[in-house]
Amino acid sequence: MRVAVVILTLWITRISILAAPVPFGEKWTEEVEPILDRYCFKCHAGVRQKGGLDLRSLETMLRGGENGPAVAPHDPAKSHIIQNVQVGADPHMPPDEKKQLTPREIEVLRKWVSSLPKIKGPIPANTTNNSVWIEKYLSGLRKEQKVAWVPPAKASASEAIDGFLVQGWREKKVKPSPMASDSVFVRRIYLDISGRIPTPDEADRFLSDRQPDKRARLTDSLLASDDYARHMREVFDVVLMGRPVKRNEAQRAENGWHKYLESSFLTNRPWNEMVREMILARGTNGPSRGAFWFLYERKDSDQAMAEAVAPIAFGINIKCAQCHNHPLAWEIEQRHYWGMAAAFNRSKGVQTPTGLAMGESAIGGFVNFANLKKESQPALLAFPNGKITLENRPAAEAKEEDKPELYLVPPVKGDKATAAVPKFSRRAALADAATVDNPALARAFVNRIWAMLMGRGFVQPLDQMDSRHLASHPDLLNWLARDFENSGYDVKRLIRIIVLSRSYQLDSKPLKGKRPRPETFACALEKPLSAEQLLRSILIATQGDEKTADSLMKPFATTFPDLMPANYSPSLQQALFVSNSPLLNELLKPQGQNAAAKLLALSSNEARVEAAFRWVLGRSPDADERAQFKTFLSTKSAEHGVRDLLWTLLGSAEFQLNH
Repeated sequence: MRVAVVILTLWITRISILAAPVPFGEKWTEEVEPILDRYCFKCHAGVRQKGGLDLRSLETMLRGGENGPAVAPHDPAKSHIIQNVQVGADPHMPPDEKKQLTPREIEVLRKWVSSLPKIKGPIPANTTNNSVWIEKYLSGLRKEQKVAWVPPAKASASEAIDGFLVQGWREKKVKPSPMASDSVFVRRIYLDISGRIPTPDEADRFLSDRQPDKRARLTDSLLASDDYARHMREVFDVVLMGRPVKRNEAQRAENGWHKYLESSFLTNRPWNEMVREMILARGTNGPSRGAFWFLYERKDSDQAMAEAVAPIAFGINIKCAQCHNHPLAWEIEQRHYWGMAAAFNRSKGVQTPTGLAMGESAIGGFVNFANLKKESQPALLAFPNGKITLENRPAAEAKEEDKPELYLVPPVKGDKATAAVPKFSRRAALADAATVDNPALARAFVNRIWAMLMGRGFVQPLDQMDSRHLASHPDLLNWLARDFENSGYDVKRLIRIIVLSRSYQLDSKPLKGKRPRPETFACALEKPLSAEQLLRSILIATQGDEKTADSLMKPFATTFPDLMPANYSPSLQQALFVSNSPLLNELLKPQGQNAAAKLLALSSNEARVEAAFRWVLGRSPDADERAQFKTFLSTKSAEHGVRDLLWTLLGSAEFQLNH
């Protein structure tokens, strides 16, 4: 007999990545943590936690181990972390007396403990299971954190972005670059929003416009275009699914995945609704039909599904927590990995009369996982943001019975097969946890869009928004995430307010030649073009047939697979592709009304150089470039000259980067 399911969603009362970690400031990052890393983390962090003690965060220190809290806030004399590192202490930490902390290092720890606010009332003797007390203290700390700058009530969202960044520039004594010229801006925004460079006519129309609001009007026009929807589909196809292999490209198109993404971005579907649809995977008709492919392509692997959802819903990579708690980020636990996997272990792809779909069983999937101590634990529906959905587990010897009354859509096999939908859905439990009262959802998306437009995220790498990877501008990230939530997860609005900020429109040339650190965003960062951006831009620059883009995309995506790479490093394969690709050579042959044919028709080499620079780079050549290329063309036949001229400009870093 099957035990009835009890559905209860709980908040575990402990700090989690649901909210931003309690910031320790530069003192912790630059002085305290390195000392603990050098002497303590080997035994009291990550996989090894002797005596049950984890020293990677203030929360874990307060939670303590077998001997109680490691820290007594504001009272170094009562803090084990200070007592045990003194010369001659018993017990002494680290155990090897030869690794004694220096007096200066002990003083750094002492000052840090002293700087922590006092606790009201007595400290519990053992806080291991007293997370309510710890969370109350940490909540007080978060409330006391001072925001460096608060946007004035009348400030626009774009002005608010600039205000936060200006505060950072002042603190670090950084001078930002001047505003980019119109010719730089028009190329940059077409690449970022439309996924291609502007045509010469599009660029000329913008450059000849004398109205002060022309940048805002161009932005609105691009966001309303089909090119925007296609570009966002191409970006998020890779972000959500990775580069396709073998038949996946055709399957994604045939099963509505591409159409789902493109129509969602075109109509500006709220991001939280899209995430919910991808996790539920139940759309049978209309615009949400293709959302099921997000799970289906994972080939019934509950772990692959969990690993794909975590960065999108919670901003984190959970792969390192499969066999043990995360070795670096203390808040990502093994139970979260298996809790998310459990959300999908009743799911299975099915073939229905109307096409492929994802079904879900109402029974089964009660599994255990083992930690490094080989202790078996049940895989509960426990998620990284602290939410848990509890179910009554059947007794070990009990056999569950799959009954139609357990379903909204009962499972049917054969010619009339259905994608079953249970009354209690584990996928629905995860969808709720991910999209309802989950600030991490907005933070993760804002961080990714910021990286797409600005060249890097507030948090790098993008899928590691955990306690070990703090944001460069935490106040701005939090403000943008709240603004995104309050807007109803309006994707177009988020993009608009960023690109209309002064910060986005800065020149990529540093002031007085001194390049500021990239995380200051005081100078526009150069971004490598994706395979899709590069191909479509080459077709526009060579004035080739854009209808050929789909047939040419595979070799470009194979050669230029990275999207928003953390570190850009062009490969030899990419250089050879640009140098010797028959596909590129074909585009450079003078034929019809393409760029090479038009250059040949011009009467002078000087006119050819001028036109080539405008069509490919969107600017006129400077005096040295004009002279050098005129000389270069004079040494070749006209046809070979224009082909080599175009090839040289297309292969330049200036063309292959968005600056």
